Amino acid sequence: MGSKFFPALVEAIAQSLDVRWVFLSRPSEREPSKANTLAVWNDGPAANMSYDLAGSPCAEIIGDGACCYSSDVQRLFPDDVLLSEMGAESYVGIPLRASTGDVIGLIAALDDKTIDDSEVAREILAMFAGRAAAEIERLETASANERMGRIVEDSVSEAFVFDGDDYTFELVNRGARDNLGFSLKELRELTPWNIKPEYSETQFRDFVKPLKAGKVPYLEFETIHQRKDGSHYNVSVRLQYFGGTDNVFFASIYDITERKMAEERERLLMREVNHRAKNLLSIIQVIARQTVASRPESYIARFEDRIAALAASYDLLVENPKAGVRLRSLIRAQLGHFDHLFDKRISIDGPTVHLNAAAAQSVGMALHELATNGAKYGALSNDEGCVSIDWRLVDGQDDAQMLELTWVESGGPPVSTPDRKGFGSTVIDSAVRSTTRGHVALDYEPSGLTFKLTAPLSALSIKYRSAEDGGPAEDVQ
Repeated sequence: MGSKFFPALVEAIAQSLDVRWVFLSRPSEREPSKANTLAVWNDGPAANMSYDLAGSPCAEIIGDGACCYSSDVQRLFPDDVLLSEMGAESYVGIPLRASTGDVIGLIAALDDKTIDDSEVAREILAMFAGRAAAEIERLETASANERMGRIVEDSVSEAFVFDGDDYTFELVNRGARDNLGFSLKELRELTPWNIKPEYSETQFRDFVKPLKAGKVPYLEFETIHQRKDGSHYNVSVRLQYFGGTDNVFFASIYDITERKMAEERERLLMREVNHRAKNLLSIIQVIARQTVASRPESYIARFEDRIAALAASYDLLVENPKAGVRLRSLIRAQLGHFDHLFDKRISIDGPTVHLNAAAAQSVGMALHELATNGAKYGALSNDEGCVSIDWRLVDGQDDAQMLELTWVESGGPPVSTPDRKGFGSTVIDSAVRSTTRGHVALDYEPSGLTFKLTAPLSALSIKYRSAEDGGPAEDVQ
C-alpha cells in the first residue's frame, strides 16, 4: 500500500508481460497536455518523469479507452518523441478509472520487440488497473483529508466535534484551544454546556433536538464561551449533525467580540447623535433668545453668524488632522456659538497642546456638554456669568507629564447637585476618563460648576509646545 505499491505494481506487470518498459501515470492537474508518472520500470526501477500526451498513444487512452499496438508503434505515432528515444516497437495501454467512472490515470506497457498477443496483454493490464485506481483514489482521499485536517487545525476560527450521545468533545482545533485556554485532554472531559454558561445540559439537549431529528440541516445562533480563566467572549455558532455510524456534531465558531464591541460603539454613537441633536436645538433656542434680547435691530445677521459658529464646532471634530487637534482650537470650536463672549465672559488660557483623535473627540464631547449645561442652567444662561477655561502641564508620578484642564463657572444662577445622572454627565465623566486614562472631578458648588480633568499627556497628546519655552504662540483663530 501507499508509495511502495506503485513501484511493485510496474515490476509485476513487466514480469507478467515480459516487457522492457511499464509506466503508471496520471494526467497533470496544472498542465492537462502532460502526464506525470507515479512509477516507472525500465529493465528495473527508474526515476519518475513528465511527458507530453499530445500525439502519443497515451492521449487516446485518456480520451477513448484501452488501446493496443503490437508492432510498429513509432510509425503510427511519429510525433511522439519519447517513443523514438526509447526505440519502442509495441505498446499496450489501459485507463485507470475512479469509482465515479472518471479517468484518473493509465498503465502503459512498451517493448522494443513485438508483443505476440496484445489481447492477453490488455487483459493482464486490466487485472492490475482496478487495484491501481483504488489505491490512487485512496491516497488522494487520504491526502485531501490530511490537508483539510491541517487547515482546520491551524484555522483561527474555532472547530469542535463532539459525540452525538454523551456530547463530550472528541476533536477541538488549535484556534479553539488557544482561545479557551484548555488542552485537548481537558476538553475531552467537557461538553458544550461546560463552556456555554447560558445553557444547562437540559437546555442544550433540547435546543439541538430538531437538528438531531433531521428537521433542520443546521442551527445558527450567537452565545458566549467561557474560558478556563473564567472570562467570556462572544461567538457565532453554526452547528451540524452527522448521524449514522459517525453520530457526531460539528460546530464551526467565530469569535465576534470585536463585532459586538463595534455594535455597542454604534449604539453609543447613535445615542450621542440623538443627544447632541436635542442639545443643539436647546442651544439654538438660547442663541435666539439672547440674540433678540440684546439688539433686536441686528437679530438676523447675528443669529446667522452664531449658527455658523455652532456648525464650525462640528467640522473641527471630523477633520481630525494627522498632527492632532489643538486644544485651544477645540475649545473655541465647541464654544463657537458663544464667540461674542470670548475675552469678555469666557477666558481661555494655556500652553499649546495637540490632542490625538480619540482624546479630541471625548474632550470635545465634554466641552460640548459643559457649554450646553452652562447655557441652560449655568453661567452662560444669564448676562453676568463667566467661564474660565485653563490648562497647564504638571509633573505626575515617575516624572510623567500630566495635563490639568479646568472649567470654572461663576456669576451664574446658584448651582446644586442634580437629582440624577443624565447622559451628559456620563459623557463628561465616563467617556473622558476611559479615553484619556485620567481623573475627572465635577463639583457643583453653589457659586458655580467646576470641572477638572487630570490625565497623562502621553494618553491624549500627539505633541505640545509651550509658549513659555520659546515655542510659537497658538493661533487662536
